Amino acid sequence: MDVSLIHPRDLADGEITAWRDLRAADPRLDSPFLSPDFARCAGQARSDARVLVVRNADGAPQLFLPLQLSRSGLARPLGAPMCDVTGPIAAPPSIALLSTALGRAGLAAYAFAGWPAAPKGKGVKLRHSEGSAVADLSQGFAAYLESRRAEHPRHFKKMRRLARQGEKDYGAETTTFGPANAEDLATLIRWKREQYIRTGRHDVLGPAWTRALLEACAAAHSEDFSGVMATLRYNGQLVAAEFGLRSGATLHGWIAGYDPAFSSCSPGLVLQQRLLERAAAAGVTRAVLGTGESHYKKHYTSHVELMDDGVVAAAGLAGGARALAAGLLLAVERGRFGPASRLAGRTRRRMDIILAVETRMGDQVRGLARAIGSDAALNQTTKAVKAAVRASAF
Repeated sequence: MDVSLIHPRDLADGEITAWRDLRAADPRLDSPFLSPDFARCAGQARSDARVLVVRNADGAPQLFLPLQLSRSGLARPLGAPMCDVTGPIAAPPSIALLSTALGRAGLAAYAFAGWPAAPKGKGVKLRHSEGSAVADLSQGFAAYLESRRAEHPRHFKKMRRLARQGEKDYGAETTTFGPANAEDLATLIRWKREQYIRTGRHDVLGPAWTRALLEACAAAHSEDFSGVMATLRYNGQLVAAEFGLRSGATLHGWIAGYDPAFSSCSPGLVLQQRLLERAAAAGVTRAVLGTGESHYKKHYTSHVELMDDGVVAAAGLAGGARALAAGLLLAVERGRFGPASRLAGRTRRRMDIILAVETRMGDQVRGLARAIGSDAALNQTTKAVKAAVRASAF
């Protein structure tokens, strides 16, 4: 087994072809986030972008793992926390090589979130699972809408009323679905950043590299990978927008926002329905709405796909230390420590986001301080960790 770490821009044409072939052979790899083009876009935005490439005895690539490096030797998915779907691009038998490959590449572990149904196996510790909502448009939008209306008639009746109200209050409605307009994308980013401030969440669009990633994806236009923007306007004024990624017949919603001045007519929800209709007309058969607890998703969800969060420890001493640490944290999150266990899980997930998105230590420290929130919260988490350590001694 030959292992190498390569910047996405330095992948050879033959390696890109092998990557595409592996994706084409497995429907579970159809996400645009697993395209080599997404890796190249992320490579434009981050200098620490790498792809772990594993080759067989004949020199043929059999596994690709897009990742970003850290000073600690912990690798994260390339583009984290912006990449909603992660994991190796490989035939299922080759995934068992991942722990050994990480060790040979000099890495301690790979911490992931969004791996579709991650396998349990050597070196893999699963911490959390979450459902990702999918709208099945394979039978066309009319059939899809009929199935959703049958389950949620009151919601769709309300949506018809809101759409009429929007036009009555603000003027004629127009929608678009296609390549992103730079001005519309900038407005969407501004709305989203303002939302993070209002809700107290970490501003993942604050670092310049995440905005550069969005812009690089917006400039991509190919069958295998493209950035797509849906917009809603009243009387020519932009009131809601969603930027997503498309690969073949799969569309993955990514960044969505709206102008709060128009919130009385729920423009984000109106756009969601218009987007799915336009996407189906453009040949999309599978629209991923993503993870999260947004209440609106249940109305548009045909089925849910399981996404896993965890750590793959590298073979060797460094990986063993990471596996032990991951096991202790997992014991806290799953333990019977009441609020402290729930707090530990939430805090760990927020910390993962901050450490992945912020590239400067000062910004990481400030973000972590805000995530912890108070000395009382920190003390609760510390007590839970100590309890887990004591429990492990037995």
